Amino acid sequence: MVRLTFLTVAVHLTLLSLVAAQSTTTRPPNIIYILADDLGYGDLGCYGNTKNATPNIDSLAASGVRMTDFHAASWCAPSRRALMTGCHANRPWGDKSSRLASAITIPEMLKQSNYATALIGKWHLEMGKGLHPLDQGFDYWYGTRGSNDWDGPPPNFASFREAAEEDWKTPLHINRENKGPVVKQSEFTQRYTEESIRFITENKKRPFFLYLAHNMPHVPIFASERFRGKSKNGIYGDVIEELDWSVGAILQSLDDNGLREQTIVIFTSDNGPWSMFGKFGGEATPLRGEKSTSWEGGERVPCIAAWPGTFPPAVCKEWVVNYDMYATIASLTGSATEPGHAIDSLDMSDVLQNGQPSPREKHLSFFRQPMAYRSGNYKIHFLTRERTRDPETGKREPSVRQMPELLFDVRNDPTESKNIASTYPDIVNRLKKEAEEVESAIKNWQPISN
Repeated sequence: MVRLTFLTVAVHLTLLSLVAAQSTTTRPPNIIYILADDLGYGDLGCYGNTKNATPNIDSLAASGVRMTDFHAASWCAPSRRALMTGCHANRPWGDKSSRLASAITIPEMLKQSNYATALIGKWHLEMGKGLHPLDQGFDYWYGTRGSNDWDGPPPNFASFREAAEEDWKTPLHINRENKGPVVKQSEFTQRYTEESIRFITENKKRPFFLYLAHNMPHVPIFASERFRGKSKNGIYGDVIEELDWSVGAILQSLDDNGLREQTIVIFTSDNGPWSMFGKFGGEATPLRGEKSTSWEGGERVPCIAAWPGTFPPAVCKEWVVNYDMYATIASLTGSATEPGHAIDSLDMSDVLQNGQPSPREKHLSFFRQPMAYRSGNYKIHFLTRERTRDPETGKREPSVRQMPELLFDVRNDPTESKNIASTYPDIVNRLKKEAEEVESAIKNWQPISN
């Protein structure tokens, strides 16, 4: 009888272990998507920077997939719209209270799988009817409606050099309440990190999606007292090193809660650096261009994706655009994408998990108008610009029409230093025709044939 009792207990314990193991393996992964603002391709140690110390981000890259051909798709708000909707940033969204408000965002998609969702940081996708973060699938919002230069002196180089921190009065929003300028610019990174850790801890027993959209290093830039004056790269380096600290603190929180292997962590930027602001801006080294240009430095940004035990550590040279993350997250979490939504997003899960080639073949770059088009390895520039505006006066500078067009093999010449248009006129003509077809598909809300 005693043996039978012990045997019965052992069987029950074994069954409970199997059930527990099964529940762990079938629970979809948590997603933490960390988005820096205006971080350049060359700003991190793992991408070649020797001035900014980024050990936590570098460690994340060493343990995950470090992408070298990841593109933010656009700049500022359009880039974020592309990420959230899985659609090309320049599709005609029309009346924002209808088409954009009815788009199924990443958090809305994940809520169908019982995810807890939070936006910690910058929204920048309008605040009209149906467009508030809480109307777009987020359970909780702690952050700002837009960039941290919206509420203060004129946003120009002189202000960034001379204005005091207290002159920038960026309001903090908590859910639907505007709290006013209660958080100093230098405290945003720390506050966002603390809120993120609280959210992780409170939701550790269910799958969660944390979208951590930092205000930094968008100008004006400020670091907290703990990091001010500590880097080898002035105030910009201080800000980057505080962002690195934030990543480390969040990873430690995952470890403390036993969640590291259940969590996909993605770290990237919304566009390239605003280098025209000198010591207050980053670098796209070795790429050409900066934020709001169609050169590689304007859209190609750092991107690291880590999921221990599932994403083998690798340097990935495959081409990915930020709106592809929608379909990728859907695939990795077993979530369904609704027909007619996220129509431009391609699933990159096989690229991350198995090192397979990217399915992406086309992308049309805009800055208020079509600027450049990439097909496979080749990229054609119709118009170019070196920067958005004069940093001192704020006057917008025009784009320059390229006649004839410029052609680069960006897979083998990512610095866009060798124009090969005269050597390959047939490729120029093919890309011009393709670009027209893609532009028409975008304007008419038709799928882009890949």
